[in-house]
Amino acid sequence: MTLHEAIEKLLRNTGRPMTAREIADELNKNKWYVKGDKSQIKASQITARADNHHELFDIDRSVSPLKIKLFNRKLNPITKTITPKIEKAEPGKIVTVSNISDYKNSFGPISNSETSVLILGTMPGDKSIELNEYYGHSRNRFWKIIATITNNVLPLTYKEKNALLFKTKIGIWDVVYKAIRKGSLDSAIEDERPNDLTDFIFKHKNLKVIGFNGAKSEALFDKYFTRKNEIRYVSLPSTSPANAGIDFNNICKAWRQIKN
Repeated sequence: MTLHEAIEKLLRNTGRPMTAREIADELNKNKWYVKGDKSQIKASQITARADNHHELFDIDRSVSPLKIKLFNRKLNPITKTITPKIEKAEPGKIVTVSNISDYKNSFGPISNSETSVLILGTMPGDKSIELNEYYGHSRNRFWKIIATITNNVLPLTYKEKNALLFKTKIGIWDVVYKAIRKGSLDSAIEDERPNDLTDFIFKHKNLKVIGFNGAKSEALFDKYFTRKNEIRYVSLPSTSPANAGIDFNNICKAWRQIKN
């Protein structure tokens, strides 16, 4: 039995969310999974394995310590129930589950204690997920816009892009932590789970502005969170390649609002 199979079995047997520490302690006792070196399973290993199997587990980061539960594949009542699509078997053809790749996770935030502006997207597109980089699509204009409105040289490497954010006190994150989405379009997002933005705002004492990178980001934020009087909220045109209808000068003019 693999570690994620043991975690799944334990959660099914208990029928309730559990902390990573609780799961590790139980698995160390029942020996459903034993590490190759016979050492004790750590809570950090449980969290990492749950993060790697978002088609099986959901992590509630709104509580401390965080809790892990089985992922509920049902959508809201007004939408259909999602079940893995099974291809019809044909002679000599292997039957596969075809939509597991539609379960997608966001990245952690890029920020520090000096962050005064937070830019929120929805969740990373497929190219960004492939590269493990925010705004990784070559036609996404995000990095060029940030460099232009802050009067900086366009960063070329991801390390330089991160350095630009810290230099300009701009942070980036996404509203959605986990969702079902086929492709990269925001309109395809289903059964989303939000990131813990309440905790982020609480911990970043210098945060003054939240900018929404596109209308979907703003709509999802308002669905799950309440706006605070001490924060200025700015609606921004999306930097996505799908939003090619606005020229570069005009999109920069709109984005300069975050620095005013």
